[in-house]
Amino acid sequence: MNRPFAPRPCPVCGSRQSTAIFRQSFAAIGGAQLLEGYDVAICSRCGAGFADGIPEQAVFDEYYRDLSKYESFDSNLGQAPPMEPRAYDLAATIGRFIPAPDSRVLEIGSGSGQLLKVLRDGGFRNVLASDPSPGCVRSTERLYGIPGVAGSIFTLSEPGGFDFLILIGVLEHIRDLDGAVSRLHALLREGGRVYIEVPDASRYDASADAPFQEFSVEHVNFFSPASLSALIESRGFAALAVERVERRRNQIVCRNIWGVFVKASEASGAAAVHDAETETGLRAYIEACRAEDDKIRARIEQSLPPDGRMAVWGAGAHTLRLLAAGGLDPARIDVFVDSNPKYQGKRLSGVAVESPAALKRYDGPVLISSRGFQGEIVRSAREQYGLTNRFILLYEAAQPL
Repeated sequence: MNRPFAPRPCPVCGSRQSTAIFRQSFAAIGGAQLLEGYDVAICSRCGAGFADGIPEQAVFDEYYRDLSKYESFDSNLGQAPPMEPRAYDLAATIGRFIPAPDSRVLEIGSGSGQLLKVLRDGGFRNVLASDPSPGCVRSTERLYGIPGVAGSIFTLSEPGGFDFLILIGVLEHIRDLDGAVSRLHALLREGGRVYIEVPDASRYDASADAPFQEFSVEHVNFFSPASLSALIESRGFAALAVERVERRRNQIVCRNIWGVFVKASEASGAAAVHDAETETGLRAYIEACRAEDDKIRARIEQSLPPDGRMAVWGAGAHTLRLLAAGGLDPARIDVFVDSNPKYQGKRLSGVAVESPAALKRYDGPVLISSRGFQGEIVRSAREQYGLTNRFILLYEAAQPL
């Protein structure tokens, strides 16, 4: 049963008038669930898109602190993972706007710290990491020697201490956007700058990722260039540049927006431009996802005999949505496995979640419940765990497996 939450005002303009255009639902995983669903809403005043019917910011802060999925490598091995190409791509864009080599730079939501390492190697020596997950901060310090502080944007407490802030893939996760932008303003020195990059909701591509993946458990704001600019510029910043971009991550091409904004001494007073793109883009995305979802359901049904059973690899948003929407029948699932230790030992729709090592004693078929990591999971299953099971793949492989 969904928990009742108060209606959410528009995070961009504060209006309490909105229209729901889609309902997203997720199955519950014991002790590790952020929310059970939300309405995708469009603000009647400014046109911004957002998730309505969600818990308060404190619930999100606890989730990202305790259940982070972004600790994707074991820093105790003492060897850094391969550098993601997008770290160099991002650094090339961001470096153009950092005022000086000795500028004090803070990345909020720094994850593995790879971007900061590239920036430091490029001459920006005064960089600092911040992430809600203590594990991510420890890894950044151990692997790259970059200092860090564990905490959310709301716990950072160095007013006027920074020349440049970086937030990549952060603002779409934050319920209290008004408070978050106020914190950015407070952290910057006069004339300081902030680089923000978020997914572009006006150009979501249903073919680029799993159906409805943009409406994930964690994504609660849906930006276009107009709504991102309206949010930031109405709260004490002036835009230096706002552009659309495409970035590759794993096997997925992400359509994003990036902007650089400078802390202004006073509000610009300019009227916000109405967001005329987000609703159209989201409605097109929803219809395309429904068609893709039908194909996935058919593929699952065709992969098993009527009395067939399977294991499912993946306990994240992809699986939670399929379970809630009826695409996966828990009565036909023997076990879930997931490499995230924070999911292991829990139960999902009454079925245990275990380590992938549990499949060494399982000889049935294994459904890979992921798109972006489908190939990586299959290779890990074969090479790391020596599995010879039949794999059920829901998506055409971009590369031979």
